[in-house]
Amino acid sequence: GLAALLAGCALLLGLGAAGGLLLGEFALAPEALWHALAQGGDGTEAFVVRELRLPRLLVGLLAGAALGMAGAIIQSITRNPLGEPSLMGVSAGAAFAMVAGMVWFDWPQSVMLACGTAGGVLAGLLTFAIAARTRLQPLYLTLTGMSINLFFAAAITLLLVSADIEANGIYYWLTGSLANRGWPHVHLLWPWVLPGLALAAASGRILDLLLLDEQVLHALGLRVGAWRLLFGLCAALLTAASVAATGPIAFIGLLAPHLVRLGLRPRGGALGHRRLLPLAALVGASLVCGADLIAKWREVPVGILCVLLGGPLLVYLIRRQED
Repeated sequence: GLAALLAGCALLLGLGAAGGLLLGEFALAPEALWHALAQGGDGTEAFVVRELRLPRLLVGLLAGAALGMAGAIIQSITRNPLGEPSLMGVSAGAAFAMVAGMVWFDWPQSVMLACGTAGGVLAGLLTFAIAARTRLQPLYLTLTGMSINLFFAAAITLLLVSADIEANGIYYWLTGSLANRGWPHVHLLWPWVLPGLALAAASGRILDLLLLDEQVLHALGLRVGAWRLLFGLCAALLTAASVAATGPIAFIGLLAPHLVRLGLRPRGGALGHRRLLPLAALVGASLVCGADLIAKWREVPVGILCVLLGGPLLVYLIRRQED
């Protein structure tokens, strides 16, 4: 039930936060952590906590929340239970913009982050523009997004193959990592994640209605295409900001909504989006936070770990759906 779901999230968040702040290349005592956070200081330990470990933790929480909420929105507007942010082409679009900036330009970090976010949003807009002829029908929207995603993925490969640079750092970024993330990444994410949660609380009932039959929606006078576009842009912004900050982290947007539904098991119908969206954000943040705690042991990219852990979990969810 809800209590078990919240308890599991609290456990992952607690362990992830404690481990993320205390563990690393050198471990900190709890007293040193408290001194660095609450009492300030300008020593090495305070610098490591405030400038390295704390922003990394916050970036993981915000990116996980953004991906979890974006996945729930995309599954609803496409009516696809296996929908995730990459289905809209946004992840690959943001990644292409970032990689192009790394290969062709020597821009400051803040400009690169803005470029990645803009690239993801433009890829999402391209998906909607192509699918607009069908009034954003879920099937055509999904197929269009997959095509856009494949196009930008191929463009990334072409860039890296043809570029006359050492691409190891770019390949590492493309796996999805929280290493070396700082306050600029936090400032990129929070203006999108927090308003996204507010939108979820305000517009959840509209998303509930979008799951009804198309003829019923038209009979109710609901502007289905306009609402799908609005929520799709919201998901695109959340995903693009997350990918720009961390690189592509797979499976979080897919798994988080399903774990919420699995934990609550709603009776007599689907789980309302006013509960689903904030809980999916919470579960997404918990998953990334917990995965990063494991990844820090050998500084493995958290995106790789999410794929390794998320693959078997996805198979389990599919088997459970069949049963």
